[in-house]
Amino acid sequence: MNIQEIKKHNLSQFAQDFYGFELKKNSTVRNPCLTNGKDTIVIKRQQDGNYTFWSPTSQNKGSVIDLVIWQENTNMKHACKIALEKITGFTQDVKTGKAQAPKHVEAVKELDQEKLRQLKPVETHPYLESRGIDNINNDRFKETVFIDKHKNAVFPHTDAANEITGYAMKNKNFNGFSPGGSKTMWKSNQLDNDNQLVVTEAAIDALSYAKLMDERDSEKMSNTRFISTEGAFSPEVQEMIKTEITLMPDSTKVIAAFDNDNQGWKYANGLKEICKDMEHKCRIDIPRVKGYDWNDVLVKCLEKIKNIEEGNTPEKEQEIQPEEAMKC
Repeated sequence: MNIQEIKKHNLSQFAQDFYGFELKKNSTVRNPCLTNGKDTIVIKRQQDGNYTFWSPTSQNKGSVIDLVIWQENTNMKHACKIALEKITGFTQDVKTGKAQAPKHVEAVKELDQEKLRQLKPVETHPYLESRGIDNINNDRFKETVFIDKHKNAVFPHTDAANEITGYAMKNKNFNGFSPGGSKTMWKSNQLDNDNQLVVTEAAIDALSYAKLMDERDSEKMSNTRFISTEGAFSPEVQEMIKTEITLMPDSTKVIAAFDNDNQGWKYANGLKEICKDMEHKCRIDIPRVKGYDWNDVLVKCLEKIKNIEEGNTPEKEQEIQPEEAMKC
């Protein structure tokens, strides 16, 4: 697939699948108008078949590649690589050049049911373990993480009726969402004594937060549910979050554990407003380092522990207090 073929990919679907954009009420079929809560884009298909966008909220415009440059804050060369990986569902290992993710050459308008049937729950996953996550066989997460035939870690999203609406896919150098699917929420298992709910952007952040919490307070971890929205925060998703809270005890505490970036803070404050309206307590817990998500925090904590064990850390820095485990 060359650059011209990339530019002919349905830009409206691309923005929705990978950057959390959703169609606005005043959107038309001819000129889709989308927003992710912060940015707005208007899309047009040109006579040559290429899709272009312009943003009335910024100075950004151009093709799907320009959208990637804007959203990923990267250069043209890297943006082309990212766009190709997302469109085809294909990424390459730098050393071997082997495909690491599923390939979809054409734009898919409906969720592929056959691919859903091929997903299998897993107890471990190499990529997740490389990111410090080894708790997916815990009762809290058992059979909530799957694998596809291309070895991607898969996190199904479900609607209010618990029907799968799509799924997030993670692997080394790959981050995608099922073509034709819609982002709602991925959920951990629900246990009888749960009295706390953690909401994150990505499922791997939920799993990371759970591992950090388990080290600090295993009893609290055993009473905590986790959900992630993969960056979606539409009115539908907000209503689903309200339902999740309603199904829990009145004393339930909610933790907004989003990324430390502008969008993460927006999600966190939005969740806090939801909880305020519902008269529930909500605590914002954002990583201390700008740009970090909770998986970044977990990886850094594990690196610190490894250095201590190998004697590579000064003695005065070696002790990690339990209350500091969430802040490494």
